[in-house]
Amino acid sequence: MEFLHCGSSYVSPRQLHILSGSSSTMNEILTKQMAPLQRELTRVFTKYPVDLSQERILYEKQLIKSIRYQLNKGQLILRLTVDNYNTYYLGSLNEFQKKSDDFVQHSTSYEFIAQYLDELLRPLFNNLSVSTRFLNSDDFIYKLRYFAIKLDSLLPKTQFVTFKIHDLYDNVTHAGLLQALYAFHAHSLVSTRHKRLSNDAIHELTAIVLRNNFFSYDDKIYRFTKGSPLNLPLTDLLGDIYLYDWQFPLVRQLRLNDLFYGRYHNIGLMTWYGPIEQLQTILDELEQLLPSGAQLTSFIATTVHFMDCLIDNRRGNLFTNVYHDSTVQPFLLPYIPDHARLSHRKWFRYIFIHAFHYCCSFEDFEDERIYIDAIFLANGYSLDFVEYHWRQFLKRFNFSHVELTDLNRYKYSSLRTELFSRIMARKREREEENLLETNQKMIQLHYLFDWGSRCEFNEKFHRLWLTILNEDLTFKQYGLKIQLNSKHCYSSNILLARSITY
Repeated sequence: MEFLHCGSSYVSPRQLHILSGSSSTMNEILTKQMAPLQRELTRVFTKYPVDLSQERILYEKQLIKSIRYQLNKGQLILRLTVDNYNTYYLGSLNEFQKKSDDFVQHSTSYEFIAQYLDELLRPLFNNLSVSTRFLNSDDFIYKLRYFAIKLDSLLPKTQFVTFKIHDLYDNVTHAGLLQALYAFHAHSLVSTRHKRLSNDAIHELTAIVLRNNFFSYDDKIYRFTKGSPLNLPLTDLLGDIYLYDWQFPLVRQLRLNDLFYGRYHNIGLMTWYGPIEQLQTILDELEQLLPSGAQLTSFIATTVHFMDCLIDNRRGNLFTNVYHDSTVQPFLLPYIPDHARLSHRKWFRYIFIHAFHYCCSFEDFEDERIYIDAIFLANGYSLDFVEYHWRQFLKRFNFSHVELTDLNRYKYSSLRTELFSRIMARKREREEENLLETNQKMIQLHYLFDWGSRCEFNEKFHRLWLTILNEDLTFKQYGLKIQLNSKHCYSSNILLARSITY
């Protein structure tokens, strides 16, 4: 179109030279004309070599300075979004400050943390709630497959129900949390003493923590009167205990009818084949038990999505696939505050395990694999990076490259089953690591990493570590293990986001 816009009288230049009767092809002509320039450029770059890495560093340094200048000049604020996606919020500093002031003035909730209580209560709650709670996406899909395939409990008329509890952690009263904690300790499977602390002592400590949640903002001190933020482990645990007590009438009815139920924090999934009116009555009664300000929403159908999984009941057969939320920006890598490249390698492995778990058909898995490749390519990673870590993924789970090169829908099913069994073995290894952390025998060592061979450094460190252990028998008997964690000096978020102290 650009060429045609030049008009009918436009004459292409150098036509006589290019379209003459010479037998030379276009490539030969271009090669001949470019040869002197190529020789001259080779001579110049040989005499004055350019360090591309240094050029990139200098370019990005100038770019960061320019962005900082523009932010200060325009009175703008750059902030990482709270959804933990690798995206920024860019807005007016004055508007952001005004919204922050309004929140502090009109909110009645601010926070503090009690790590000791969380470490004390979490193992007890995990053991009690294992049958009604999803620990993560792996645990969720394993339990759903067990219900639908192993137990063969998915009927053609069975519908899936998802629910979500909104604004619970902002509105639940401290009295409500403590009452749920009392009910939890009254359970027959929970002992009356924990690390020399009685149940009454734990209740008193929890009450002290809830009463003394303080927050400093703008040289003023505020205190929580109800609720607590979700980024605190103890808040998450107390909320789970509260919902465990809240859901009891629903779980009892579902269990009597051999139906499926599971909850992950404030969202849940269950099956239902009775009248919808009866289910709605139960859910309405449960919503009345929630604190004022909290809301329960639900959705019922044969096809639903839950924990990024699309779940479909096809005449009594379970079909699952990865669900991509259309309201979320696609092709995003997760935000990593420490060592992004290393964490993205681990995330590459995780997301493929995720795809194997969720994609029950070979065609869906192939589509998801293309989508995963596109995520990394869109975020600046090379095709070599993607292909290398795909081979590493196969190697880690003892799959040969030939197995997945010649993969078809029949081989995929058996391969997926094999992966499930290997994942369970990995799960037991993680439980052993968690036990080491619980017994305070796992040392987490973080170090700054800028450039060089990280693997070589880790290998040398572990050799020195083993040498020290073997020479010191007293130290060796403690059975300590060390885990190295690298992190970068500065992320773009640190360099560009304006610091505001609360």
